[in-house]
Amino acid sequence: MHDLNVVIRKEGGFRFRHTGTNFQSFTYQYHCSQDLMHAKSYRSTVEEGKQRDGRHIELSPVVQEVINSLVSTKTPSEIYREIRQVPEGKSVTRHQVYYLWQKANAEIWQRDLDPFVSATTLLSEDSRYRDHHAVFTAGNLRALAFFASETIAKLRNAAPQLVMDSTFGTNSGGMDLFAVLAEVEGTGVPLAYCLVELLKPPQANPAEKKTVRADPGATTYIIQQFLERLKFFGFNPRCVAIDKDSSEIAAVTAVWPGVKVQLCYWHVKRAVSTRLNSSKSTNTQNHYWPEEAQKLIPDLEICWGSLPIRRPVGHRFGNCSCPSKGDKIDEIGRLEPTTKEDRDTVLEIFCRHFNLHPLIPDPNGTYKSSTTLHRECAAEMYTWCKARGYYRLWAYLYVNWYCPDQWKLWARATDPAEIPTVKTTMIVESHWRTLKHDYLHRFNRPRVDLVVWVLTSRVLPDAVHRMTAISSGQFRIFKARWREAFKKQWRKEACKAVHPDKLKEYHTNPVSWVCSCKSFLHSRFLICKHIVRCFEAPSPDFFETVSRQTAYPFWSDPQLILRPECAPETEFDPGKLNGSNKVQTVALDLEPESSESDEDRDGIDDDQEAVPLEVQVTEFRKMMQDVMELFEDQVAKGNEKFAERFIASHQMNRTLMDEVSHQRNMRSMPRTWGRYRHPATMYFK
Repeated sequence: MHDLNVVIRKEGGFRFRHTGTNFQSFTYQYHCSQDLMHAKSYRSTVEEGKQRDGRHIELSPVVQEVINSLVSTKTPSEIYREIRQVPEGKSVTRHQVYYLWQKANAEIWQRDLDPFVSATTLLSEDSRYRDHHAVFTAGNLRALAFFASETIAKLRNAAPQLVMDSTFGTNSGGMDLFAVLAEVEGTGVPLAYCLVELLKPPQANPAEKKTVRADPGATTYIIQQFLERLKFFGFNPRCVAIDKDSSEIAAVTAVWPGVKVQLCYWHVKRAVSTRLNSSKSTNTQNHYWPEEAQKLIPDLEICWGSLPIRRPVGHRFGNCSCPSKGDKIDEIGRLEPTTKEDRDTVLEIFCRHFNLHPLIPDPNGTYKSSTTLHRECAAEMYTWCKARGYYRLWAYLYVNWYCPDQWKLWARATDPAEIPTVKTTMIVESHWRTLKHDYLHRFNRPRVDLVVWVLTSRVLPDAVHRMTAISSGQFRIFKARWREAFKKQWRKEACKAVHPDKLKEYHTNPVSWVCSCKSFLHSRFLICKHIVRCFEAPSPDFFETVSRQTAYPFWSDPQLILRPECAPETEFDPGKLNGSNKVQTVALDLEPESSESDEDRDGIDDDQEAVPLEVQVTEFRKMMQDVMELFEDQVAKGNEKFAERFIASHQMNRTLMDEVSHQRNMRSMPRTWGRYRHPATMYFK
């Protein structure tokens, strides 16, 4: 039929289009090309790549003026609401508004058709970044870096802790965005950004999708050049927090030799948990050299869990006395822990090793050096694995975490002088969330130059304003989010009952702000109920002015008033703790308040104006009645939170009733100066 159609077209001059075929009845349908029902629209012969001609709709000048006046201050949806109030904008659609808004917005930040060239030109035009941007190249990578001149001028030589991370999905070019933030009052302030582009070579067949990767070492060299500029501007941090990225680690250590690299606690914990729960086989045994591990753990058995080819010569052919010399070791296999209890135990031990530090005493009150902590942690994990026959788990943990080269990257104990404030890279993750959700969500696959414009004109000015408010104490304008969490944690610990003997048991030292309890070791803020118990109840202003320090004491504020019974008897010298394995504790007057004699109390009350006891009892009884009425009212309204906190705050009254009930049931006379937890118990008749 196709040949017949061609003959008709050539001989008769009529053109028919094939519109359908029915193979069951062997019928073919053709329609005349000039039929109005099947005619196609005119196609331009000048520009064949363009779509067919459509209707030309022109907006009124009033609508265009409204869009142009609001393009830099409002979103398309907000502009659309404004236009609907104008008589000329009744027929305007939201798609038209978005198109014109995007077109007008591009005039602000677009300088060239090439997004990379446009972004470079945009930075060159801004006086703040004219001398604070650079283009780096390495292998098949190209990068554009720019530095925040205002924050650099304020934080130069005053930012001991930096945080670095990268993200993707911020632009249509697929460029990774690196950022370096300085830690200021527990918050992150951006210092510099770096957009890294992977240059793809032209392909003979564009339809063939071939994965292109960065040249070896190119990413490290780009980041190194990026950080060198920060060093040139006067930044020499003592600690840099990053995730487990080898390129970032290599670049940081190359630019700042000797700096403490602190891997993110969340990323480290997730990496170990993922490997423990993975069913994939590992080849870690091929990288495990037991002779090196024995230098760290003298009691380690060379032949246990190691391949014969990786053992020393004296252990390869069974000429040793190792009990495991005849065991067969598979080179490839999955990690042994199969139960949730074992996996949770490994993760719990690992997290405890992460938090250990020479400035924090162990349960015996001993302050250990960094080297001692490394040896004991590795030995503890080795002993636990060997007792269960988990040789493959031990090889994985040693090769990836406990060997000296890896231990110094994640363990806080490697820096004996201070405990960094930054424990994770969450301040950068929060920065990415703010950038994507608060600024870039209005644009679909934004160009690189648009991202640069948003960072320089929106993100960085807001960050400078936030930093200024925090540094000057203007908490009404902006307050760091961690302060609310710290306040909540402090009050939670203050509601807990603490026996005075526990302060001695956990070697609590409020002067240096240390405690050997488990809660203090794992606490985000380095606080526990024993530390909080040693201080008077602070005023609400305390939570807005207290500041965190990296060395003794870890928290400082004029409103931190030590209770008299917790005052140290001897001076405490923190310098003696570094590198020492001796037990050094501070003797505290831990006698309970009930042990204070009547004479001492009378001496204290002499300096104060005496109030008749009858008046005190009357006022107290009325106050308790009002308190109970308030409690009953809130319970009737279903306020569960109020009821829970109210009950927790009256824990001491419950303690009093328990001790009184115990005295009533005693068969012998109670001791006058007994160790009572409530100060009124000793006076009970």
